[in-house]
Amino acid sequence: MAEAAAPRPYSLKRRLSVGASSLFALMIAVLSMGLWHYSHSAASRTYDLLLSGAAISILERLALTPDGLEIDLPTSAFDILALAPNDRVFYKIVGDDGTTLTGDAALPGLDDPPPVEEDDAIALSDARFDGEPVRLATSWLELPGAGAPVRIGVAVGQTTLARRAMRADLFLKGLIPLAAVAAAGLVALRTGVALAIRPLVDIERDIRARAPTDLSPLTIAPPRESDALVGAINDFMRRLGASRDNAQSFIADVAHQLRTALFGVEGALAPQASAAPEEQVARGRERVRRTIHLTNQLLSHAMVIHRADNSPPAEVDPAALVRRTLEDTLRDGVADTIGLAVEAEPGSEGARLMGDAVALGEALRNLVDNAIRHGAADNAIVLRLAPETIDGRPALALIVADQGPGIAAADRAAVKERFVTRDDRGGSGLGLAIVAAVARSHHGRLDLRDAPGGGLEAALVVPRSDRATAPPPAAARG
Repeated sequence: MAEAAAPRPYSLKRRLSVGASSLFALMIAVLSMGLWHYSHSAASRTYDLLLSGAAISILERLALTPDGLEIDLPTSAFDILALAPNDRVFYKIVGDDGTTLTGDAALPGLDDPPPVEEDDAIALSDARFDGEPVRLATSWLELPGAGAPVRIGVAVGQTTLARRAMRADLFLKGLIPLAAVAAAGLVALRTGVALAIRPLVDIERDIRARAPTDLSPLTIAPPRESDALVGAINDFMRRLGASRDNAQSFIADVAHQLRTALFGVEGALAPQASAAPEEQVARGRERVRRTIHLTNQLLSHAMVIHRADNSPPAEVDPAALVRRTLEDTLRDGVADTIGLAVEAEPGSEGARLMGDAVALGEALRNLVDNAIRHGAADNAIVLRLAPETIDGRPALALIVADQGPGIAAADRAAVKERFVTRDDRGGSGLGLAIVAAVARSHHGRLDLRDAPGGGLEAALVVPRSDRATAPPPAAARG
């Protein structure tokens, strides 16, 4: 059964477009609502003033005479409302007992007279009359008479066609420039998104146009937001280029060393009239032994380089590394002629390292192998843990000290390079190079110095982790 297709990664352009468009649409919606509210308020306020003016004009023409109430409807009041020619106008005048004196008796708005102190106030309200929505302006007036005062109510109503037309006109006239702004904003948005992702497009084109061997840095000038990305890509290509160069150099050196070693084996096994068969076989075995040792060291060096780039750091117990190295050395049987000791200086108890336990163990075994290989027959080797510092930070030194001939100070830098050896005792010239490579991958260092009792003291110094546990076991001797 075919595997399900992997989900497609999200599009940065789409995310920017959708996010910005959503925000832009929300802004347009809010502005449109504000424009609609403004249009409604402006139209209502305009026609409410006309309606209130008509009601006031009618109130001003009411008078109480000895013959009774005199109602003189001013034409000016209705002329004001005629500014809306398509709207119908209604009015009603009632007495304080609710009796309609004149006008449309069914017109609402004067059913509940307000308190006397609120007379002369214009009240505006919405209602329905004769099947249409109307806007009402109502007011009450108290007229003094020969007896008790008389309260008169006036209501003026008008249909809402004109004010609705005005509201729609204001809204549409405001919406046209808003729509133009929205269109321009969308164009600017698309342009902005295209410019925002342009550096990514430039990076893609630059990388796609390169030859497979071209690991030179990107030369584009990115914006500040993309500067870290370009810097990370350049740093990655720099490290990739360094790894490639190291691999090519290592492969070339390996090919040369193996070719030389195999030629030596071939020469040692070639028939020679001047050499006895037993001597020739012994010489051939020695050459084979050296070739095997060289091959093992080459594989060890390749493993250390590979793990430096691919193994995540973990907490390492240095005491356990020393213990395993001591056990492996004793298992090889060298303790019969060589003294082995393990020591821990004050301050190293419970220390932990951050790194690769396999690579650190390989480095420690190479230091012990060098001490055995280049020391005297009655050599005494000490494995010691000691507190150290690297750039002011706490560190731990894994020290291997021997009583051999040591290394001259002038040669100590050279012997850390590959295939550099001091004598012809069968060394591959890779032991200290492996240790130096492990030190570099752990941001540490390899120190070579004279041992206090004579010989060489090699110290692999590695930064400590932030944690510390129980002290290591007591020092052992073999």
